[in-house]
Amino acid sequence: MSQERWYSVSQIQTYLGCPLKYRFQYLDKLPKAFRPAGLAFGGSVHSAIEWFHRTKMQGKDPRLEEVLQVFEADWFAQNVEPLDFHPGESKESLEAKAKAMITLYLEAQLGTMPAAVEEPFETELADPETGELLGVPLRGIVDLIEADGTLVDLKTAARTISPDDLERHLQLSTYALAVFLKTGKIPRLRLDVLLKTRQPRLERHATSRTVSDLAWVAHLIQGAVEAIEEGNFYPNPSWRCSECEYFAHCQAWRGSEHRRFQGRLVPTPSS
Repeated sequence: MSQERWYSVSQIQTYLGCPLKYRFQYLDKLPKAFRPAGLAFGGSVHSAIEWFHRTKMQGKDPRLEEVLQVFEADWFAQNVEPLDFHPGESKESLEAKAKAMITLYLEAQLGTMPAAVEEPFETELADPETGELLGVPLRGIVDLIEADGTLVDLKTAARTISPDDLERHLQLSTYALAVFLKTGKIPRLRLDVLLKTRQPRLERHATSRTVSDLAWVAHLIQGAVEAIEEGNFYPNPSWRCSECEYFAHCQAWRGSEHRRFQGRLVPTPSS
């Protein structure tokens, strides 16, 4: 297996969600037909909260108004090119909701101090039970590490997460695996979810992993990478299709070595 390509957690998530989308996005690098407003919204909220934590780590006490200004600047930039909004949503309605969510988040952070923000990691994937190297160079970024060592992933979402989804949350599992392979210890984990419901709220879900859990996810990642490098790219029809930027490309896909889309020839990665 090639060691030249680093794999990220987001790449693995994309492949597990839809292998054909992975190919379109990471290998063919096709232009996206549109930009979902939900992704841009989450990115702008995340940028403002990241700035808040980084400023606190510098020994400063950022005011709510300053954090909201960071959001506004990022949200303005996201909207320079048109976004695809859900029915009933608009630039203005999402902006108002984001400000309420950020206000709620900052209130919950009173008296806290982060240990690290957007902390990168790189690891050679291994089975944590046996120590066997699995031939996958893996990298990622942890949203937040708190003073007690808790690793936190922050999401914006329209609905709460189920207990089953929390237990199988790939990013948190991969964070824990990376720390375990480096230190031999499993860290505390938490998923923070800012819900963009009519009345925005913050849900905090503490979770844990065993060494057996980490071995399972290590082999899941290895299996996904093997499938990628063997060229197994097929569509995975689901509710996500209606929101996929590559929907038209997917409809034109016929599983052949080459395919034509809008009058141009697009080769497969192997050609």
